[in-house]
Amino acid sequence: MATWIISGIIVVAVAVVVYNQFFNRAKKGAGCSKCSDVGCPLFDQAQRLQQNNKKHA
Repeated sequence: MATWIISGIIVVAVAVVVYNQFFNRAKKGAGCSKCSDVGCPLFDQAQRLQQNNKKHA
């Protein structure tokens, strides 16, 4: 019985994390959309590419 309870808690925890990361539209900070505030190197590279494209256009 304890195995079922523990597995149920794990499944619910995984479902909450997946929902918050991918399906929660109210939280726009999920994923890497707010990386510019933190200084994400992937965001910095994408921003540099956009600036270079604007200069060439």
